[in-house]
Amino acid sequence: MANALNQTSLDAYHREVIDALSAIGNPNLGKAIQKDRGSQLEYLGTRFPNLRKRVKQGFSFYSLPNEQVLAIWDSLWKSSPCGDVLFAALEFYIPIVRKQARPDLWPVVRQWSDRVDNWCHSDMLSALYSRILEGHFDEVYPQLQAWNEAQSEWLRRISLVSLVHYTGKNAVFLPPEKVLPLISNCLKDDRHYVQTAVGWVLREMGHVHRDEITAYLEANIELISAPAFTRAIERREPEEQSRLRALSSK
Repeated sequence: MANALNQTSLDAYHREVIDALSAIGNPNLGKAIQKDRGSQLEYLGTRFPNLRKRVKQGFSFYSLPNEQVLAIWDSLWKSSPCGDVLFAALEFYIPIVRKQARPDLWPVVRQWSDRVDNWCHSDMLSALYSRILEGHFDEVYPQLQAWNEAQSEWLRRISLVSLVHYTGKNAVFLPPEKVLPLISNCLKDDRHYVQTAVGWVLREMGHVHRDEITAYLEANIELISAPAFTRAIERREPEEQSRLRALSSK
């Protein structure tokens, strides 16, 4: 089915998406977003609630079979110079995988990590990956392990953030023994976005596996960076925060 999509059709679909997002965008905001995220992509300045609504409203290719829709979003993700188009692809699939992750999705979207150059695309893509991970652990987890060993700051961040469903109730779905080895491998990586991911995952895991994560913090107190440590304990009781800070200062 995907082979039936020629470049002329793909270019037309890209223009359709660009035109739709441009109509609800703000060029000045787009420039500010690009600068703030240090991204090489261009931005139309579409705010997420508006972008989400427009993606839900639909595009002409939504009437095509699922595999062709996936092929179109895949092509747009890999070729568009516009970061908003990548967000649109994620906004299309994230609600779908919350209900069920189709087996044909992972072989395609696993390649989307190659274009990530900023924290926002990284974290939204991780939100997609985390849902696929829960449904297809044996396929996805080995890839996260491989990314965890990569040199790329973004691949390492993805390997961590994908382990949790964002935040709050039902965010944690993996046991500590599947999460902590990936955390440990990144403790000495001093890059900002790796360390904030370390702290965030430890914080979320601590809501469900408090004793195990507390023991991990105590055992690795000298290795955990200040940014990661601060985030890891930020939602704990003041007395517990003080106790752990005292340990870290020894």
